[in-house]
Amino acid sequence: MGSCHGANNSSNKTLIQDENLEMFTIIWLDDSKTKSQKTISIQQQLRTIVNYLKTFENEDDCEKYIQKMSKDEYIILIVNDQIGQKILPNIHHLQQLFSIYIYSPNKNIDQQWINQFNKVKSISIDYDELITQIKVDHMKCKYIKDEILFDIFRIDQSTDLNNKFLYSQILIDVLLQMDSVSNDITDLMSLCRNQYKGNKTELNILREFQQNYSTHNAVWWLTKDIFISQILNKALKIENIDMIFLFRFFLRDIEQQLIENQCLLPIKVYRYQLMSVNKLEILKNSIGQFLSINNFLLTNINRNATLPSSKVSLSNNNYQPILFEITADPNLNKIKAFADISSHSYFNHDEGEILFMLGSIFQLNNIYLNDNNIWIIEMTLSSKTNQYLKSIFDNFQNDDDEINLLAFGYILQKLNKSNDTEKYYYRLFNELSEDDERINYCCLNLGNIAFIKKDYDASLEWLLKSLDISLRTLQSNDMFLALIYNSMGHVYSAKHMLKSAVESYYSAISIWKQSTDENYLKIAECMNNIGIIYKQEKHYPLALDCFKETLNILEKYLSHNHFDLSKSHCNIANTYRQLGRYELALEHYYLSFKILEKYYSPVHPNLAKVLGNIGIVYALKGESEKALFYYEKALEIYRQTLPLTHINNLKIEQLIRNVQSPHRKISFGAIESK
Repeated sequence: MGSCHGANNSSNKTLIQDENLEMFTIIWLDDSKTKSQKTISIQQQLRTIVNYLKTFENEDDCEKYIQKMSKDEYIILIVNDQIGQKILPNIHHLQQLFSIYIYSPNKNIDQQWINQFNKVKSISIDYDELITQIKVDHMKCKYIKDEILFDIFRIDQSTDLNNKFLYSQILIDVLLQMDSVSNDITDLMSLCRNQYKGNKTELNILREFQQNYSTHNAVWWLTKDIFISQILNKALKIENIDMIFLFRFFLRDIEQQLIENQCLLPIKVYRYQLMSVNKLEILKNSIGQFLSINNFLLTNINRNATLPSSKVSLSNNNYQPILFEITADPNLNKIKAFADISSHSYFNHDEGEILFMLGSIFQLNNIYLNDNNIWIIEMTLSSKTNQYLKSIFDNFQNDDDEINLLAFGYILQKLNKSNDTEKYYYRLFNELSEDDERINYCCLNLGNIAFIKKDYDASLEWLLKSLDISLRTLQSNDMFLALIYNSMGHVYSAKHMLKSAVESYYSAISIWKQSTDENYLKIAECMNNIGIIYKQEKHYPLALDCFKETLNILEKYLSHNHFDLSKSHCNIANTYRQLGRYELALEHYYLSFKILEKYYSPVHPNLAKVLGNIGIVYALKGESEKALFYYEKALEIYRQTLPLTHINNLKIEQLIRNVQSPHRKISFGAIESK
């Protein structure tokens, strides 16, 4: 499809070419100016353990780099003893700093200062010893780097507070529902070649993947624990939308393999891992709730085979040993597939490996510490038809039970992820066919996002495109057209094209009025916005008519003390004041104040604002004592809630000083609602 101004979001361009696509990073801080061939050889060996290697000669540059890294990253730091003594006190506490290795050719190194830093794994006197130690320690990290990613649905919380759970679920369903595009694999391979440049081992694996991957061996590649699973896990963990979308082909192929080999009988399976203390505490406080598992969950039916042969020690008190005990019934409706993949796995075991599709939902039943000091977490596979979950998923499904692709964008907007929302809608815009009915919806939302970003030209271009498509494909009274006109009104108003703004708002109103009961709030909002435009242009009688109509609509459908009514009363009062009709202005200010008292504490600044406006009206009427009374009440509130130098304090003090000059025109920030 054609492009539109302000939305060049090709995935391979938005991904930073130099960013680490895996979880672990090796940082080597070495202040020696010369690099020997031995050093280069060691660095190449390190990249066979952890691909991403950053080297620094300056400790300040190194510290700044570590400080800015995400807490979701794992840093392995190599540093010599002299410079380490300077930098470790500043960075040892950082969550992203996972382990430290001291290199010192001096056998008589003073270990006293090192003992205070428990993340120091070893002190090596030569490079070969260093490599060996890092390799051994990194093998132990498999129980951390394959951590379970989860979001929680809390039964006793509102839908808004559970949006993160919904986001994860809908993202996964959208990925599985959307067809991958031909250049997904090409873009992914291009990123990987750049990532592993100079790493012969990884480039050989990458070449093998390109030559041998097929839809029938996706599970084999997933379980091989190479770049494909490591990059996917990080993308899922940090919610890198661009990266995740490149894996659509892989996720769908795995799902198909699991469906073909779906377990037919209820099972009990196990999974061992190390979990951070913080995440364990979250789960302890979530018993009885539901977990969305946002990556692939590899388990085993053999409990003993799951447990490590010896105790895993990382010399790090931030992680605890966990054993998941999971029961799963394949006969439940609307569950993600799970299957015995033993014959399809890279390990090719005879039996016992059970893989759950990402997006599986479990209910957390119990957590306790057993006699071997392992935390046992008991979970049961749950269905979307569960009484607590069914209603929330029904809101985001089509009649055929498929997730509405546009629902994901809605969730992104609810979570204030405007950049991800823009990328998603633009991706849909490019991938849906020309005649797809969702194209105009994508354009509308791209226009709304551009408006939020104050890129009004791009916003108007997207909205006009949505309008053009909609006028050709929809009936002239379709409610969707009203949404477009309403958004156009906002943009025209922001661009100070006020006549066009009013026309757009009235176009929206004329459509919404055909079903007033359903759209009364939208009509009231539009009418209020028109009133504000007329007021800006000093067309006060026209503005007053709009504000009155807004109030009439709201009074018809809302309770007599609803918060929105206070805004309408205040707008009417402001307009009457401009028209010199002071008694009517006072009447509506009082009505506004009476409503606001029910919503705010007695010392809320918004109450002071109305009191200040009442004082101004009395001053305009020449009733100085009453004006002074309300000014002082407003000032009392402001002084309790705002700094003395705040503009509202300064204004009210000026009004008090000039109370004997009742016609001095000082505006006091009326409450208006756009």
